[in-house]
Amino acid sequence: MIINRLINITKHWKKTDIYQTLKYNLRTGNFKKMNFIVYPYSSVFIASNAVLKIDDGTFTINNNWSNIKAKKYNSELILHSNSDLRIENSFSLYQGASIYLAPNAKMLIKGQGFANTNTQINCFNYIEIGKGTCISDDVRIQDSDNHFIIENGIKKTNTAPIIIGDHVWIGKNSIILKGVSIGNGVIVAAGSVVVKDVPAKCLVAGNPAKVIKENVEWE
Repeated sequence: MIINRLINITKHWKKTDIYQTLKYNLRTGNFKKMNFIVYPYSSVFIASNAVLKIDDGTFTINNNWSNIKAKKYNSELILHSNSDLRIENSFSLYQGASIYLAPNAKMLIKGQGFANTNTQINCFNYIEIGKGTCISDDVRIQDSDNHFIIENGIKKTNTAPIIIGDHVWIGKNSIILKGVSIGNGVIVAAGSVVVKDVPAKCLVAGNPAKVIKENVEWE
């Protein structure tokens, strides 16, 4: 019944953009579950042949942490032609956080985590974010340089996949660049620039980020 389909919206009715929520759940085939929740000040573009699949839980965009009237931030979800965003469990983009998928790009988010205020995730090839991974404010994750470096007449690859493991904490103002794999349980300290692979259960910090501690955990 339509009432049951609207349960996820009515839980948050004071801050939900009803029109966009209905429109994009219908367009993406999520209408039965009604598990894509769009809050006000969200800009959503989903190409007709793009995929947004939410296996379980709820995907929210421009969420906020309180029930009081929130500051005005703008979040974006942009899925270009033939792009594919799959979310396996609940995941939230908080105020001003955005996801961009270029044509033919793919992203897998395993859920039970979030991207906090003003974080941007830009995918041109493939990005994977593990289960329980939490991304702090003003983080940038991008799998492309958006330009080419030509060395001795040879054009170098400007795009490479990013794999972020389970239960990773990415601190405020950090940057994750192309071709990086981050192991399970890693802590990326605030302001870090990650340009190389990070082993599991390490604390990394700095520009470029280096391992500061090993065998660490966080909760």
